[in-house]
Amino acid sequence: MTTTQTPETMKAVVNRGYSKGAVESFPYPSPGPGSVTIRVLHSLVHNNAIKLYRGSGPMLRKEPEWPCIPGGYGVGRIASIGPDTTAFKLGQLVMFEPFVHARDDPDVAILWGSNGGFDEKTNKFSKDNWHNGSWAEYTRSPLENTWAIDEDKIIKLGLKTRDLVHLGPLAVVYGGLRKINVQAGETVLIAPATGIFSGGAVHVARAMGANVIAASRNADGLKELERKYPGIKTVQIKGGEEDAAAIAAHGPIDAFVGVSPTEATGSSHLGVGMTAVKTGGRICLMGGRGDQSLPHPYLFMVVKDITIRGSWMYERRHVKSLIKMVEAGVLRLDKEAGMEVIGDFPLEKFEEAMEEATKSSSGKIMVLSS
Repeated sequence: MTTTQTPETMKAVVNRGYSKGAVESFPYPSPGPGSVTIRVLHSLVHNNAIKLYRGSGPMLRKEPEWPCIPGGYGVGRIASIGPDTTAFKLGQLVMFEPFVHARDDPDVAILWGSNGGFDEKTNKFSKDNWHNGSWAEYTRSPLENTWAIDEDKIIKLGLKTRDLVHLGPLAVVYGGLRKINVQAGETVLIAPATGIFSGGAVHVARAMGANVIAASRNADGLKELERKYPGIKTVQIKGGEEDAAAIAAHGPIDAFVGVSPTEATGSSHLGVGMTAVKTGGRICLMGGRGDQSLPHPYLFMVVKDITIRGSWMYERRHVKSLIKMVEAGVLRLDKEAGMEVIGDFPLEKFEEAMEEATKSSSGKIMVLSS
């Protein structure tokens, strides 16, 4: 292990049960083969963090092993490197992300710091290897989940390190857009479109050169999108037959992206969006809806030659491509582009940060800084 001078312990948010978290002293996470230790600068506070903390999260299937440190996406600097690290240098600026796969079994995947998987094998992988997340002064990250950032380019773009935390939510929706091969000039319907992830889909799709139709029940949120993205088309979803006509009025749709939260289970916009695409169109389903079946006519999908693709997270090549878009100035993360960090809290105020994070919306996130 190569390292700068590091402490034996660090400050971390340590959960010892549901709703039983506190900032404590915790052992320094030394890296081993295939990993690095990162001095955390900023970590995302997910809009569902308070639900996970209380044990009611939409993706929660098994009670975590206590104690544990929450937190996933973030930005930091390399503090220690493992024996097989060849590219990362001490002090280097990096982004880290929590979609961890077992190296010998791609079916074993976790969201480090929040979701330890859906079966016993995956739970064991999480418990034995990647139990603790990033709400701490330091975190250990797999090499595959650690991404170098060209700091000179970021400085020239006028970005702050905390602005890079936007890359986390944007990577999720970019992965979905890439999986259905969205191309510049195509028309993409995104519904809903005003949340932290769905609004991110609007932002990324525009940067990719797509024409976007944003549909949502949130009239104020749609007005904000119109302000941020001149020329964008919007439709307020009202839950009736008029929704389909309002969407169709904007012309042929190449792809539909559904990024619905758990709370949207059973809502009508999914069926409307799925039947809005033209012949040969593509559909990408993301989010956490709990529907047991899809609200679409079987023969419609057959006759129209529709492709339906589910998307949980992203592929590694998508993250690399997304970072390049930011470094090139194609995908903007600055306030003038509608991307803001609206709350920056110290570790000691993690509970307040979680409460405030429920207010996160399109382009607006909360972070913990250490």
